[in-house]
Amino acid sequence: MEKSIEQMWNNGFLKNEKLLAPKINDLYNQKSQLVIDKLKRTYTIDNKSMIPLAALVFGISAFFGYYLLGIYLMLITLVLFFLNRKKLKELENISIGNSSYEYLVEYQKMLKNMMSFYTKLLAYGLPIVGMIGYYLYFKNTPLFAKFVQQEIWFIALVIVVIAVILGLLGPAIYKVTTEAVYGRLLKKMNELIEDMKELRQE
Repeated sequence: MEKSIEQMWNNGFLKNEKLLAPKINDLYNQKSQLVIDKLKRTYTIDNKSMIPLAALVFGISAFFGYYLLGIYLMLITLVLFFLNRKKLKELENISIGNSSYEYLVEYQKMLKNMMSFYTKLLAYGLPIVGMIGYYLYFKNTPLFAKFVQQEIWFIALVIVVIAVILGLLGPAIYKVTTEAVYGRLLKKMNELIEDMKELRQE
């Protein structure tokens, strides 16, 4: 029968022949469980906060008369919410190994893959989403009417420059916010894995 997470935490991370140090085993095991629990709580709260954010974005846009833009931004935010929830479920479905060390290593790997996915998504997706958003904001303004009357090369140049800026800005902001929200916990998890790895090799 497949191990439960609770059984895995109880088993610890050291090999059977190394259980001569139960206090060390228990200490790192408790630290591992604490870090994982805090990560789960943090990303659950972080993701759920996108629902009121979607409503807030629509409310502000509608207040200033940009109803279509508000609906667009709200839908984008909700899509990100459901996409993020799907990614987080993948973390919950990690195959439980024989020890808490193996579980942490797999968890670390999955987190890195998820962060890499969002970095690429922002790098390539934000320029497209952003350009549509700009269009919805400016489409009925004199500035937009003047812009579309320019030479085609100038219009293309402006679009490319804005797209490149958004493509660079998105991943940069994601990196900064991820570090601010999860940095301390990720650092603790990485340090635990390194310490447990060294103890397993002794």
